[in-house]
Amino acid sequence: MIDIALKLQVPITALCASQQLDISMRDIALTVRDWATLHDLLKLFYIFVRPTEKLQGSSYPTLNYTVPQYMRMIKKLKDMRSELLERSPIATATSIALKKLNDYYTLVTNQYQSHSTIATICDPRYNFNVFNIIWKDSIYLTRKNRAKAQWQDCFYRYSGRESDIQAANVMDSIEAEDLAIEQAINIDIDSEDELYVSQSRHNIEPEWKQWMKEPTVGRDIDILKYWQSKQYQYPLIASIAKDYLAIPATSADSERVFSVGGDIITKKRNRLSPSTLRYLLCLRNWGVLSQGDDEDSGDDADNES
Repeated sequence: MIDIALKLQVPITALCASQQLDISMRDIALTVRDWATLHDLLKLFYIFVRPTEKLQGSSYPTLNYTVPQYMRMIKKLKDMRSELLERSPIATATSIALKKLNDYYTLVTNQYQSHSTIATICDPRYNFNVFNIIWKDSIYLTRKNRAKAQWQDCFYRYSGRESDIQAANVMDSIEAEDLAIEQAINIDIDSEDELYVSQSRHNIEPEWKQWMKEPTVGRDIDILKYWQSKQYQYPLIASIAKDYLAIPATSADSERVFSVGGDIITKKRNRLSPSTLRYLLCLRNWGVLSQGDDEDSGDDADNES
């Protein structure tokens, strides 16, 4: 309704101005400040519209979309809060929304195993690059290191080695490794032994590190076909991708499927076996059967019985 009102701002303002003698119109007439507040409010609402439509769409959105959408909303809210007056009502609402989103993001990603983070890194369109693009500031370094630690731990769990690694210890090892790399830069290049050691370490770089350096692909790429072609180059990560990229982002799509069950089970067809009902639900959801097709087949079965 707000967007419609803003589109009609000029005629609404003209109508209220032409009815100045009407006391009731004076009470409901919007001031310039009111219109500015509505513009800011609409801008705030639109931050949540696209992620909601994307994650609850009927095209089966999976878990790999969740973290990037969270990150974009948090960044947009921070940018918007910096543009608003500190004591304005919209600034207060923006701060509350930002705090709530940060709480939810921490709840989702601050665990020992963050399925959302792993699914995001498994997506060749995002990989770890999405964290570097959206979170460029150094204040996000802890979150980025946590995501890297969770990814490394997931890899070793799948490889069957070091399954008891704790995320906190992994983060410490990552920071220590970064420090070692900086110190290695200052090594005397005249020492051939050190050069050979460095080359040897580079050649045995773990698969999870190699994947993080893999260039990202376009948004229209078919990630299933992508992983089919990469399964021999990254065998362990391909196994991780098969598991994590199949997780739905929300339960909205499942709820839509279950709501159709009331249309399938009718007064004439109320004795369908659970397996038959599952088949009909899946076939209709996949577009194999239209609503009329499964109803006709059910009526024929009733007539035959």
